Amino acid sequence: MKLLDNKVSQIRYVGTTTVGLVCKDAVILAADRRVSDAYNMKVAHKVGKKILQIDDHLIAAIAGAVADAQYVIDQLRAHSKLYKLTNNRPISTASIANFAALLMFSSRAFPYYTELILGGYDSKGPSISTIDLLGSLTTEKYISRGSGSPYALGVLASRYSPELTLEEGIKLALEAIQSSLKWDLFTGEGIDVAYVDKSGVVFLKQEELAKYLPEAR
Repeated sequence: MKLLDNKVSQIRYVGTTTVGLVCKDAVILAADRRVSDAYNMKVAHKVGKKILQIDDHLIAAIAGAVADAQYVIDQLRAHSKLYKLTNNRPISTASIANFAALLMFSSRAFPYYTELILGGYDSKGPSISTIDLLGSLTTEKYISRGSGSPYALGVLASRYSPELTLEEGIKLALEAIQSSLKWDLFTGEGIDVAYVDKSGVVFLKQEELAKYLPEAR
């Protein structure tokens, strides 16, 4: 699955804002769509896919270099499928996060320039982890990554509660991204949202997002 079409496949960096949060019954990820060439200070693409499905119960949001993110996500997908074939059960969120951390740590001398927010729903319920380019792994209740993350984190920190419903969580994620849309040069071109619950992964359509925040389309 390509993140972008061929003409921008070599863009070095994705300036972005990604958000992840855990609510009562699901994990929610949100991201803007603008793909920026940070070296040349220009918008390279307006519809970059920054929320990607890894498995039926796993999703990830990426920030950083496009090619590096593509490679890491492909490795996570392959590892998840291999684990399922070998063990006849889905891989846990914690295990796939540990694999991502080991993959990135092993290349720390020549790092993959990407940061991941990894969300999943397994037998222990919903959870999110974040992995940086050196393989540092933390488990969070809410997090933001990318150039606009300071603005998004301000909204999340002031409003987050672990008792949020799915609808409340989606609205909070949208508002967090919108705060970055207003202030961050590398964030823009609309918002994508996905969540994963016990039924699987759902990518929200733009008309569905409009009922939460009309200006989020």
